[in-house]
Amino acid sequence: MTHIHGGNIYQYKEAADFSANINFHGMPQSVKEAAHAAIDRSIHYPEPDSRSLKAVLAEREGVPESAIICGNGAAELMFALAIAKRPKKAVLAQPCFFEYEQALTAVGCTLVHVPLKKEDGFQVWMEFAEQIPEDADLVILGNPNNPTGQSVPRPVLEQVLAVCHRIGCMLMMDESFFDFLVPEDQKRTMDCTKIAGEDSSVFVLKSFTKMYAMPGLRFGYAICADVKLLEQMRSGMQPWNVSLPAQAAARAAASEVAFAKKTAQQVAKNRQWMIGKLREAGVTVYDSVTNYLLLEGPVDLKERCLEKGYLIRDCSNFRTLTKGFYRICIRSQEENEALLAVLLQSLTS
Repeated sequence: MTHIHGGNIYQYKEAADFSANINFHGMPQSVKEAAHAAIDRSIHYPEPDSRSLKAVLAEREGVPESAIICGNGAAELMFALAIAKRPKKAVLAQPCFFEYEQALTAVGCTLVHVPLKKEDGFQVWMEFAEQIPEDADLVILGNPNNPTGQSVPRPVLEQVLAVCHRIGCMLMMDESFFDFLVPEDQKRTMDCTKIAGEDSSVFVLKSFTKMYAMPGLRFGYAICADVKLLEQMRSGMQPWNVSLPAQAAARAAASEVAFAKKTAQQVAKNRQWMIGKLREAGVTVYDSVTNYLLLEGPVDLKERCLEKGYLIRDCSNFRTLTKGFYRICIRSQEENEALLAVLLQSLTS
């Protein structure tokens, strides 16, 4: 299969990578040290089912341990959910993360694609809830969405949840980038974590990959009160799916709350600066609450940037997006200034 994600530094070895949405601070020192120390213990198998780690996560999230399942990245859990639940009909807000569609198609699920409108800034509005079919088994929303960077407004999310309860449908919320939201943006939406710990119709995906810069280690987890469903998921997963270094790194990352809060504030400041500068230059760039921006440019903008040593994400393979849509990661101010110069040169050349 063709590589369809950002972060392909193996193909573009010399390029500065703005295509992957990873924390520009890199991995916290405590996480590095924990992963490194675990290497010496890697002559042993990892702890099955990440039991010790689940206890740490349960305390962090305020949910029962029984409501947590750990995975080799959030994507593994998306596939495990699809295999265990085998929904017949699922609803996706498009554009969205490709693995949702890939996992559901693999189990023969019929997909209902609800396009988010460009003229609305790709925001999820009330009409999304109105388009959920009565026979839907699963509704999936990214909060915030990848690649748009938009969160779901609280009233909309409450309405979607009400519809799901009425028709007996599961709501899966992907909160992989939620930690990048500053408090004022969090208030405009809703963190479904604690709801999922009590409500068996809500399934929340979480990831440490982005905020704690550990995509090479891989770690994600999910929260759902449906213990039977989680057991069905585990039955289709290998017992040592999370490596020993990844478990150790995740335990350390779980306590890095101050690091995450500081990062979110810095990203918000840098993001608003970048949006302002791009709009001053006449670039169409969409609002975002997280560490990446969706923008429009020439159909060969990626190639123009690569010629200058910068890698950005071509978003034309996202459903409903066309050639000319791109995603860029928000990094340090110095890095952002360098990318901005390259973008503006590329747009005028």
